[in-house]
Amino acid sequence: MLVIPMVLGLAAGGARSTAAWFLPPAIVLVFLAHHAIVPWAQRVRERKPALPGYAVRRFVWGTVYLSMALLCFACALFAAGPAARGPFLLVAGVASFLAAVYAVASVLGHARSIVPELVGLVGVSLNGPMIAAAAGRPVDRSSLGIAALALAYFLSSVSYVRAYEKLRAHRRAAIGSCVCAHLAIAAGLVGAAWAGALLPWWWAAFIPVVVRTASGLALPAGNVRQLGLREAWVALCFTAIAAAIL
Repeated sequence: MLVIPMVLGLAAGGARSTAAWFLPPAIVLVFLAHHAIVPWAQRVRERKPALPGYAVRRFVWGTVYLSMALLCFACALFAAGPAARGPFLLVAGVASFLAAVYAVASVLGHARSIVPELVGLVGVSLNGPMIAAAAGRPVDRSSLGIAALALAYFLSSVSYVRAYEKLRAHRRAAIGSCVCAHLAIAAGLVGAAWAGALLPWWWAAFIPVVVRTASGLALPAGNVRQLGLREAWVALCFTAIAAAIL
């Protein structure tokens, strides 16, 4: 999921910008910092014992990752044109705030609750417009359409995986909730297209998604590994088609 908005942001105008290319490593480093610090903070909150040196290693690596991420962001800001810096900082600020909210929710043990998860997905999807903004693209409806495409895929994937987890025990309810979620996602995309946020042929990127959902509900993967491999191919197809459209 982390890669999809970055690829779409580069495809939408960031590929020719030096500033934009500093952001993918910065985003990955923030992701690594999250996974270094949050598990340690969870253990502290739950008062679980840890091996000697565990807290120090987590803190040190988390600090290193965050410091390197800030350096990459600073390089991107320096390399961006004067007119691009304001929009870039605006989108980066919103994405960072949402990421921080999700990190706090993760520490408190609510990472898979629907609201924190949605907040985190919106934050990740904004990486696309952020990269495009650093390249000088204005933050307008078409720029936010990049985030809409990524977010729609994320929501589809999450709803499908959650339905898969419940298929054996509650097949009818799982299928019903997944279908309703995808109808809501489709309605949102149609609304975004009607508002002019999406380019023509945007729907082509979701053909693999629809095929995955329909076939996956009818013939579920045998295990989690098969599910992950199928999802990887769907993500690759979706990203390739969406990037070509952008």
